[in-house]
Amino acid sequence: MRLPVRFVVLTNELPRISDASGALAGRFIVLRLTETLYGREDRSLEGRLAAELPGILLWAIDGWRRLRDRGHFQQPDSGLEDVRDLEDLASPVKAFVRDRCHVGAALSVKVQDLYAAWKKWCEEVNKREPGTVATFGRDLRAACPWVTVSQPRVDGSRERVYRGIKSEPPSAFD
Repeated sequence: MRLPVRFVVLTNELPRISDASGALAGRFIVLRLTETLYGREDRSLEGRLAAELPGILLWAIDGWRRLRDRGHFQQPDSGLEDVRDLEDLASPVKAFVRDRCHVGAALSVKVQDLYAAWKKWCEEVNKREPGTVATFGRDLRAACPWVTVSQPRVDGSRERVYRGIKSEPPSAFD
């Protein structure tokens, strides 16, 4: 069953959500509110707005029609930076891939090399716990579902590599 509802969360800071895929953060519409009325509340506002109710109703109907015609809510430009921050907080691996990796079907990198680049990136951005190779791999595949693991033979032994991704050489971001 599909429920025709929208949840509204009002907060002074971005919510702490953990979602390695970034799917949940990508569904947020962020409205940046820059004005506070704390300590300056207008106690007579309700009475003044009552006289404006017909105009407010017409304004709301116009907005509802635009929403219905478009078929979805639109992210205002003023919240785009906050959306990016929310996505980065929810999925640091996705931020790492955007900052330090190239993606493409023909690319590959040793699992240990990509994990080492991830740990270095974590140090640089003050992320406390990079986790293990296994948790990094899980989060990487959630954030980048096209990435696969293979074990080609190199000099007679098997070597685990990620296919579909390659990190920048360390000199590129030192």
